[in-house]
Amino acid sequence: MTPAQPKLAVPQRSRALRAEHRTLRIRRMPARYGWHWLIEGLALWLRAPVFLTFLTLGFLLTTLVPCAIPFIFSAPPDKAWIDNVIANVGILISLVLYPGMFLSLVNGCRAIDRKRRLSPGLLFSGFRRRPFELMLAGLCNLVAWNAILLLSYPIDDGILWRLFSQAIIDPLSLNTIQVRAALAVFGILLLLWGMACLYTPQIIGWWRLSVTQAFITSFKGCLRNWLPLLVYALCYGIFIVSLAPLVINFIAITTEGLGILACFAYLLVILPVVFASFYVAARDIYGFPRRRRHHHHARQTPRTIENTEETAATMNPSE
Repeated sequence: MTPAQPKLAVPQRSRALRAEHRTLRIRRMPARYGWHWLIEGLALWLRAPVFLTFLTLGFLLTTLVPCAIPFIFSAPPDKAWIDNVIANVGILISLVLYPGMFLSLVNGCRAIDRKRRLSPGLLFSGFRRRPFELMLAGLCNLVAWNAILLLSYPIDDGILWRLFSQAIIDPLSLNTIQVRAALAVFGILLLLWGMACLYTPQIIGWWRLSVTQAFITSFKGCLRNWLPLLVYALCYGIFIVSLAPLVINFIAITTEGLGILACFAYLLVILPVVFASFYVAARDIYGFPRRRRHHHHARQTPRTIENTEETAATMNPSE
């Protein structure tokens, strides 16, 4: 009869330590981080300008080309309804693809930040995990936009709805109190919904939460960090939106024919920097989930244990 093999004492991990790997904690960042996010976004772009610009162009082409199909291929005047159908389908495709493509873009920023190997496959890396949840988030975005417009319908008698539907509207009808009130309601609701959507792709892709939990977590993160986000928006508006037309117009006036090239070059620099700053903000606010370490403890024979003890004694002669 073979003797019973001794069992090694394996330390058990506590529940708190196991939960730490899957607990998302929203950090409250200081106000100065709003400016730092833009600076770090510029630093990320400088580390890999060609690759990050490539990801940005791929993101823009994938999300904007479906919306531009009616302008490229127009139907005859007697079949204008075809253009409307194609336009609505293009908007639907763009919004459904947006979360996955944006996650791919920030995944590229994450690879640059962690000094990993950069490859063109990162362009669609956002769809490798939880693609259904990402596309569902884009579909929810479309539904929310239409719901916000419907909420303003009783206020302005549907003027904003017809305006976004590309209908012909009398310009004088826009200068009314009802339309201004509807714009105020539309802006407030759109701001709240934007807070719920801002970091949804990263939360779904990195933390693997459901769509509803991602919307709630994104809203809580924006609400808790409203001050650095406000500083970020002010810096973005002052140094990017306000100064850009002045620089481009100056180049266009002093050197004829270079205005369009200057605008294109400016966008190739600014857009990747802005997208990289979104990644930096999400990294600081939500962090990354820790990888679980799986411990595989094989059953060891007494001879194996003896060899292990001899090896330890050899490595530590003092024992």
